[in-house]
Amino acid sequence: MDKKTACAHIPEPSEFEYNTRDAIIYALGVGARAKEDLCYVYENAMDFKVLPSFIVAPGFQAHTLMDWPGVEFDLQKVLHGEQYIEVLHPLPAEGKLKSEARVVDILDKGSGALILGNVTTYDENGKKVAVQQFSTFQTGYGNFGGDRTSPHEFKAATVPDRAPDAVIEQKTSVDQAALYRLGSGDMNPLHVDPQFAKMSGFKTPILHGLCSLGFSTRHVIAAWAGNDSDKFKAMKVRFSSPVLPGQTLVTETWKTGNRIVFQMKVKETGKIVISNAYVDLTEASELPTVPTDLASKL
Repeated sequence: MDKKTACAHIPEPSEFEYNTRDAIIYALGVGARAKEDLCYVYENAMDFKVLPSFIVAPGFQAHTLMDWPGVEFDLQKVLHGEQYIEVLHPLPAEGKLKSEARVVDILDKGSGALILGNVTTYDENGKKVAVQQFSTFQTGYGNFGGDRTSPHEFKAATVPDRAPDAVIEQKTSVDQAALYRLGSGDMNPLHVDPQFAKMSGFKTPILHGLCSLGFSTRHVIAAWAGNDSDKFKAMKVRFSSPVLPGQTLVTETWKTGNRIVFQMKVKETGKIVISNAYVDLTEASELPTVPTDLASKL
């Protein structure tokens, strides 16, 4: 890893054009359903909205490390470590976006290198609409003498030491990853190709971490923002363990003012898959509202 070269590289901005169909396919890919989420899956709904986490699609397109100068990249050894998303303005139903990607730091974690990549996205009028940070862990590329921490890193949350204030549960489809890759543009074969998954050290294809993030975004907005995604400000998650398509996701949430701290577990195994996470809202409800179909059975 060559941190100086990587941080100095300035790629051409990435252009991303989408319409309501793209936003709907993404919403379906992160578990939205017509019964509870008509505003995300029906373009003629009076309150049609684009899920704020859809911003990962243009961000992912811009944040391509495969040919990035100074970065040693191996698709079979890459893991998505953490993700930060800040949406400054609600995304329009359709539009043209331009994203600028930068590597801001490379950390030496011993067993691998953690690459911090920031993506800033603008609309076609040049207005800044979102800021993201992708934390990408490249296994086997550590011990290069770099720093272990960075002032550029968006910090994770601490989960309160008490019972959750609201718990949301939803089963994923066995085809969840196959659908999500179409809506997000993340075509990594790890999530659909059994042979590639085995070469990467997994028994079967795993769900995209950003797909689990999308589920958790929906869950928090439904429970604590009256399903009004315009109240979304920012979020940070840490990916702790993989999810298999078909498993049940359980999102445990704690209200701390307008910040909803959460973690996500797999019901069938009890493993935490997203940890030390939060969503910041412009205004959080005093009490949660959990749709009947998403109420926890725990």
